[in-house]
Amino acid sequence: MKCSWLISFLLIISSSVFSQDLTGIWRGNFYAGVGPYREYYKYEVQIGQQKNLSLQGITYSYRTTVFYGKATCTGIWFPKTKNVLLKELKLIELKMSGGSDACAMTCDLDYSNEDGKEILQGTFTSVNTSNNTDCGSGTVYLEKVTESDFHTEDFLLKKKKTDTLATAAPNKTSPKTATAAAPKTTVATDVSKINTKKLQAALNIPADGIAGPKTIAALQKKLPDFNGKLDVSNTAQVNDLVARIKKTNAAAVKKAKPSVPAVQNKVAPPVINKTDTIAKTPPAAVPETQMNKAPEIKPVPVPDVIKTRSNPLIKTIITNYPDITIELYDNGEIDGDTITVYDNNKVIAWKRGLTDKPITLNIKADANTPTHELVMVADNLGTLPPNTALMVVTTGGKRYQVFISSDTQKNAKVVIDYQP
Repeated sequence: MKCSWLISFLLIISSSVFSQDLTGIWRGNFYAGVGPYREYYKYEVQIGQQKNLSLQGITYSYRTTVFYGKATCTGIWFPKTKNVLLKELKLIELKMSGGSDACAMTCDLDYSNEDGKEILQGTFTSVNTSNNTDCGSGTVYLEKVTESDFHTEDFLLKKKKTDTLATAAPNKTSPKTATAAAPKTTVATDVSKINTKKLQAALNIPADGIAGPKTIAALQKKLPDFNGKLDVSNTAQVNDLVARIKKTNAAAVKKAKPSVPAVQNKVAPPVINKTDTIAKTPPAAVPETQMNKAPEIKPVPVPDVIKTRSNPLIKTIITNYPDITIELYDNGEIDGDTITVYDNNKVIAWKRGLTDKPITLNIKADANTPTHELVMVADNLGTLPPNTALMVVTTGGKRYQVFISSDTQKNAKVVIDYQP
């Protein structure tokens, strides 16, 4: 009986034309209750869309140590109205403090795409899973992201692998391609990319996330006893190699003797006869091209905490105004998150605690420095990982909201590009 509503919807839209694919990871929050009883929860939904526009998936609801729940869900996508109905079915994991109730949500969400950012937002109602009584209602906000805060479900991993294989399949209309053997396709996981970049950063080679011959050669040069067998999906092996590389580097620095500057022979200044006339030599003329040349700006070295972690780009903001204000809040329950913020590799906020009051930063862009790469680094993960924050960027009278997440393996990068 629980799914009778879904069958009715499927009959209605069975002839609809497939358009937007909602398959993926959606993360954000929901608010329950009103007034002084209003409560904030983090919310993640992993959706797999079927050919008939039905949805299956998993939801995660969490609020520090007070509540954590994982549930199966089902739903339907209406492409004409860009509306989603999503219903939680069964709780499969549950942790909560005494006196709390577990509730199953039914969400009525609208889809939108704002500058390439996909959003689902709307309202929800809920019922108590124990006695089927009303659990209240509230609002939901979700954004489509590339990585889960928990575990990427098998149905998403299988779809990703299928899509990759389909893209790499030979073109059947070409006789030459059809007779050739299909190339082997390796589906690199996020863990493998992160581990590879970590290893490449330790080796001081370009961190492109691809464990190819250059990476193997650099490893064998740094560690002569390395056997050439590398499994970048094995985090323990990669961490061990990184530790050995760092130990080797430290030993090399310790062994190297500091160079002693050579003692120059003191040359006595020439004796000038008071009766001699010293001709004044005019200073050499500076070429006009050098006089108008802007001073060279030397790049700031990349900090280790940016080198050794992945730095996914969350958003690029283009502005015509040089004055930029940034405000950072804790995106949820205040649980002791602290962050360090870098602007073009320079620290502009050092180990600041995230709360409901903003960390305010002011940036001035100009022709010499039009692009500002802001990287948020998690100093700790609070009581409920990962370290999440709401970044509000205000420039030229416009306000941009960016939800960012970081941990000990991954930073979060936002780029602001000044185009006067």
